Amino acid sequence: MLNRIINKLPAICIILTGCMQSSVHVNADGQPDWVNAEPVDYPNASYVYATGSASNAEVARDRALGNLAKIFELQVRESSTTTQDVQTHKSEGEESVQSTARIASKVNVHTDKMINGARIAEQWQNPDDLTHYALAVLDRAQAGNNIRSEINRLDRETAFTVTNADSRQQALLKVADLQDAIVMQTERKSLQKTLKIIDLSGTGKPSGWSLAELIEQQEQALQSLNMRGVVLVDSVGGLDKILQGAMTNAGFASSSDAGGFTLSASMETQDVMNKEGWYWLRGTLAVRLTDPDGTILGNKSWPLKVSSVQQSQLNERMLAEIDRKLKSELKSAVLGFATGGQ
Repeated sequence: MLNRIINKLPAICIILTGCMQSSVHVNADGQPDWVNAEPVDYPNASYVYATGSASNAEVARDRALGNLAKIFELQVRESSTTTQDVQTHKSEGEESVQSTARIASKVNVHTDKMINGARIAEQWQNPDDLTHYALAVLDRAQAGNNIRSEINRLDRETAFTVTNADSRQQALLKVADLQDAIVMQTERKSLQKTLKIIDLSGTGKPSGWSLAELIEQQEQALQSLNMRGVVLVDSVGGLDKILQGAMTNAGFASSSDAGGFTLSASMETQDVMNKEGWYWLRGTLAVRLTDPDGTILGNKSWPLKVSSVQQSQLNERMLAEIDRKLKSELKSAVLGFATGGQ
């Protein structure tokens, strides 16, 4: 991921002419001060810096820039959502399901913007073992300006989104707008934390919105929703109870009124397979949202699989997997339906 960040940086200067400097501040053995300590020419009070080393000069530069990016990336990552990418493959009639976690691409976007202007300031090669070292620096004031620019963008978009939410007549759309505002202000909170570190005054730029108040507004809108949960197909058993629990967990107040929104769920499984002493159960979990007029607003499905050395445990494990999936993703799926995102 860091390599992708590095490749995007528009203002990083790694050309030897004009970017490299011969280090004046060296130790008794000829090693630059910045290899193992704070660089004298780029003090922490004025610069954010990082070093990298490798047997190759280019790799050393890349590592230095990557380590500099990581300082900011770790802060942004705190507010980023881990999602699941699920893929199914068939080979010789055998279906396999692969699930991999990924960090949302906004980590790359935010980090790239924040470290715009970073550069390789100095390089050095150890004459004894021929290891290359590189020093990447970013002016602290410029880093602060980069973060403030990103904060200003989030504030503008939050203001627009909150205004939209206030004018919504439909509760579901209001909930979706407030969710967007909550996500943006959560990201902003992480950026503010980083800015307070970059800004030597420790002040940063306080937000004009309260996350707690936005969340409270959304909870109130959720309670006003008229949503009924129904099960269409259940080849495992117990889906209705899990669906009701997931709706409650997401903040949706379950209603028995057939005149409101209808959230339908289904779980269809394949035949149990026995392979090398393990029993496997595969299936597809799906949800669908329909508005009061009967219009389908969206569908979402997830391939699931569980295994056990005892066939009698498969249903119990599949129910646990269904419960985990719905509690972690039902809310985002439904709000995606509301805004046409699914």
